[in-house]
Amino acid sequence: MTSLILIFVDLLIAMVIPSTIVLGLTYINRNTKKILVNHYGFNSQVYFGFLGIIVHETSHMLAALLFGHQIVEFKPLVLPKNVARNGGALGYVNQRWNTNSTYQNIGNLFIGTAPIWGCTFVLYLLTKLTMPNLYQFILKLEKAMATMNLDSIRSVISNMNLFNNIDGISLLISVFGLILMTNIVIGGFDLSSNDLKNALGAFIAFYIFFIVILSALVFFGFGVQVNNFLVKLMATFVSIMGLSIFLSLLINLILRFLNFLSRFRD
Repeated sequence: MTSLILIFVDLLIAMVIPSTIVLGLTYINRNTKKILVNHYGFNSQVYFGFLGIIVHETSHMLAALLFGHQIVEFKPLVLPKNVARNGGALGYVNQRWNTNSTYQNIGNLFIGTAPIWGCTFVLYLLTKLTMPNLYQFILKLEKAMATMNLDSIRSVISNMNLFNNIDGISLLISVFGLILMTNIVIGGFDLSSNDLKNALGAFIAFYIFFIVILSALVFFGFGVQVNNFLVKLMATFVSIMGLSIFLSLLINLILRFLNFLSRFRD
């Protein structure tokens, strides 16, 4: 009984942590767009975030195809002059699916939240290509965080060497990478209300299914293994999403600071 209660507590945490990260990233970057629009005009979110918008919509489309949905219309980016005639949408994916298919309905969870995972993947790819030292540091830090060993985390941080073998060309490539990453963060992580609505029902169904499977494993004596799996899974998830969270917060704070300075100039 104690093991079952512990599993349910872990499952509750496993539900809260991903939901908080998804909603948190959406709120932060929605606020970032709001600051841009208020200070630089509506089109600024396209100019400063067009790559993110493309990754956002492409992530929706690829996830929809993966779960067997039919793509009716796909527009990865709507130019500023055409935004009004598209109801204010900066990009969109229209799709159809079989409402009687469990697989396709569960897919709505991953389709609705796909931009979070797609943008995170591209951020890691850009980091690897343009800032290899930082990429290796992040991988080591994530590995240490997944073990939840404080000594390992301290060791990775204390041995951090981000400027090894850095020359002028490498620095320019890193700056270019940061510009691309900023564009992706600004335009990519803001999930629409429809994205969240479509994902909610599938998330509840997926969570109930997860509870049934793990409860059965606990019943057959795998409680400790299930608990360890959930704890490690959440630690790994948080560490992986750390890059997206950090960049989103950093860009939002920079824009807030620039907005604050502009008040004095005005």
